[in-house]
Order: sequence, then C-alpha cells, then structure tokens
Amino acid sequence: MELDEMKSLWGSLSDATERKEKIKKEELMKLTKRNYQRKLGKIYLPEILGTVITFLYAGFFISQFDKLEFKVNQILTIFNTSAMILLPIISLISLNRLNRLDISENSPMELVAKFKKDKVFFWKFQRMNMLLSGFFAISILPPLAELVGKRDLILEPQFWMVYVPVGLICVYFFSKITFRKYEKSLEEAEQLIEGID
Repeated sequence: MELDEMKSLWGSLSDATERKEKIKKEELMKLTKRNYQRKLGKIYLPEILGTVITFLYAGFFISQFDKLEFKVNQILTIFNTSAMILLPIISLISLNRLNRLDISENSPMELVAKFKKDKVFFWKFQRMNMLLSGFFAISILPPLAELVGKRDLILEPQFWMVYVPVGLICVYFFSKITFRKYEKSLEEAEQLIEGID
C-alpha cells in the first residue's frame, strides 16, 4: 500500500468515525430531551387538571354573580374569580419556561444556569400560590354560602372554629404532597441536564 492510499483510507475511516459519533450524540440528545420532558410531564398533568378545575369553578362563579346580593360577596367573588383565572395561567407559563430549554442548542453550563433560574421562579410562584390558596379557601366561603342559600352558616362559631381550620390544614397537606412530587420531578430533570457532556 502506498502512502497516499493509506492517508486516504485513514481519512475515510476518520470521517466515518466522526459521523458515527455525531449521530450517537444527536440520538443521546434526543433521548435526553424526551426524558427531560417526561420528568416535567409529571408536573404538567396535575397543573393542567388543576387549571381545568379552577376554570370550571370560575365559570360557575361568573354565571352566578348576578345572584349575589351582598357587596362584600361580590367583591370577594371578583377577587377569587380573577385568582382562579390568572394563577393557573401564570403557573403553566412558568412551567413552560422550564420546558422550553433547548437541550441540543445550548452548552451544558448555560442549560444548568437557565434551568436553575427558571426553577427558582417556578418555586417562588408555587409558594405564593400556596399562601394564596389558604386565603382563597377562606374568602370563597361567604359567597359560596350565599349562593347555596346558607348565609347563616358563616355566622356560626363552629364553622370558623372547626371547618375553616380543617380546610386550611387540608390545603397545607395537599400543597406539601404536591411540592414533594414537583421537587422530585425537578431534581430528576436537573440531574438529566447536569449529566449532559
């Protein structure tokens, strides 16, 4: 074999190896992106279901607004309906920010930095959402009592001493369980991003 033939053979082998490496890297990126989106999917499903449920409640309160006689209940209904529409939308937007990370285009360090920034925003919003849920659980009761024809219910001490604290405890524990599941999914997604070479 002559030297030129060996160089040509070596070059073609080198090119074939580079193409295989590039294909492997592309396939690995596609698989990583799919796994990343699957991890976030564990958050998307409850968020979308919660959004649908809150939109249904908002629709109920909008359709029943003219039946409210007390001005305070009308104000509370406007506040609660606005919260039931805006908060789920903002939550889905913050989750979409996490999902928009382009794994194949950015460097691993940029991905991790952007993910952490978006994750901090998502967590801050979720914590605020939990606090507002507690306020919402209390502020929705007077208009709801009026709509179902039990205005006197909110005047009873037992209502405020038993039912409201139990409701707030349920909101707290439900939020904690949800936060744990979200945290696990976000940690797994972050580990996937940190594992990219």
